[in-house]
Amino acid sequence: MPVSFIIAGDLHFRSEPPRNRKDNYEKAILTKLYEVFQIAHDHGVKAIIIPGDIFDSSNVSLSTIAKLGEFLQVCTQEFGAEVLTISGNHDIPAGNKNALPRTPYGLLERLSFFLNIEENTYGDDWLDEIEISGCGFDYQTDTDSGKEQFMAANLSGESLKIHVVHSMLLAASPSFPMHHTLIDDVETNADIIISGHYHDGFGIIRRKDGKLFINPGALCRLSASQAEMNRRVQVALLTVNSKTDFHAELIPLKSSRPAEEVLDREAIVEKKEHENWLESFFDSLQQEGEEKFLEVREIVEKIASLENVSDGVKLEALKRIGEAREKLGRGVM
Repeated sequence: MPVSFIIAGDLHFRSEPPRNRKDNYEKAILTKLYEVFQIAHDHGVKAIIIPGDIFDSSNVSLSTIAKLGEFLQVCTQEFGAEVLTISGNHDIPAGNKNALPRTPYGLLERLSFFLNIEENTYGDDWLDEIEISGCGFDYQTDTDSGKEQFMAANLSGESLKIHVVHSMLLAASPSFPMHHTLIDDVETNADIIISGHYHDGFGIIRRKDGKLFINPGALCRLSASQAEMNRRVQVALLTVNSKTDFHAELIPLKSSRPAEEVLDREAIVEKKEHENWLESFFDSLQQEGEEKFLEVREIVEKIASLENVSDGVKLEALKRIGEAREKLGRGVM
């Protein structure tokens, strides 16, 4: 008999709206999460899997924690699906997984609003057929010393293994330096890898060795980047028929409103212009310094005057130079 799961991406639950949102962010997340439970019920799934970043911060207010906890309780009672999770980088302070019990995530786990599958491998009455384990984010994630994060629990050698991670798992190398892991480089004993963290998602990828990788993308939209403007908010439906027969499909959320209705690009455009001025500023600094040595503040003042740069950009440049000097004085750079 087939067993199914719904996979939803990062929640980043918070009460205050992100800077780039024009709507009620908290209400939007809860509306989408309710639809996730409805989809789970319609497809008769065993559980909903969320691969980390349940909260946007490990310091959210008690009222925010209570609101999500009550919501999860109502939904699990109404629709019957359990919630399986791991901790993401936003759920813990500074990658310190040992602090998890003292966080909002740890509190909801302790009160059984969801199951942390890093601590409790999930199997229920069909343990001999399927095992679901996980590895939450920590300071070793996506580093050479953290490669073991992709290894599943091995309680039964014959079972199908689903493993959940909060990793910057990518199909191709990024265009700029960042901690990440390529799907082709993953060494795992799992049959299926479910990943969060990368908000754009990569959908569903089956490797040549038959292993399935799933990231439908985040449930939330925090920024107004072009990628977020274009991205479809969706979940994945994973169906397991046997250890060798499993597949997944993507299901768009009907409750997700068009990006232009909820995301504000005005701030990001202003920030881009601001950063462009700063980049031009530092290029000019380098050229000016080659011609003649002057005290840095004098160079900044001179270029600001010549280029008719605003006081805000000038002060930001001086601030950054001051911070760099401070680090240099402490021997950090």
